[in-house]
Amino acid sequence: MRLRNAILLTLLSFCIAVPVTAERLLIVADEWPQMEVLGDYLHDKGGYEIDKVEQDDMPADLSGYDGVFEFVHGDLKNKPAQALMDYAENGGRIIVVHHGISSAKKKTKGWLPFLGIELDRAKDAEHQYSWVHGVDFTLVNLNPNHYITSHNVEYQKTIEYQSSDQPSTPVRLPAIEFRNTEVFLNHQFTDGREKTVLFGFLYEDPKTRKVYMQDRSGWLKQVGRGYAFYFHPGHTVSDFENPDYCQIILNCLTWNPYGSAAKD
Repeated sequence: MRLRNAILLTLLSFCIAVPVTAERLLIVADEWPQMEVLGDYLHDKGGYEIDKVEQDDMPADLSGYDGVFEFVHGDLKNKPAQALMDYAENGGRIIVVHHGISSAKKKTKGWLPFLGIELDRAKDAEHQYSWVHGVDFTLVNLNPNHYITSHNVEYQKTIEYQSSDQPSTPVRLPAIEFRNTEVFLNHQFTDGREKTVLFGFLYEDPKTRKVYMQDRSGWLKQVGRGYAFYFHPGHTVSDFENPDYCQIILNCLTWNPYGSAAKD
């Protein structure tokens, strides 16, 4: 009896001495007001510990992170970009937000091919990539039964949307409005059907009244043993002050790709 009690006390003391380590996320950015809001949500609602660095100060080893966010507005240098790609391909989850896909990234070796994206800026391009500041657009849920788009997310409206994957017919879908922000037009996929498309956007040009509906505002794809995610909104702090948008991003971290509702 004494021996058993001694063993139990030893085991108990060992358990007390070894604290449970919280899951950790890394945010790599060069603009911080937006990421402060998102980081606070991921910490408060998801229980994650958040590390924040500029690209030149990234840790040498990213394998200990449960997710890594890329939010670099300017040039993304080749070395940190390669480290981010390696992290995902070795089993990590990289979440690329807003200007993580932008014309500045065309200079980054391997980045756009890794994401399966082309940005055509030629003057005579049929689908010229462009951006528009200070406008409103609507994020449209194209995959309403997916965990990422639905778990703990409340949509305040539905709109009529016609997929850019033609031919298609207009349908009513859940949507979130973003105001006085930035819209990107004409992201082109280069990887066929490798992506799982989650969101599209609806944008009406206030000058020409031309309406854009493109299935490009949120997607995921498997890369090696891990996953890459992309989300279009994020130009302004107010984009992240929408808790439903932050919850969608949080869902990328808890989503289980193997079929059950959430990963362990």
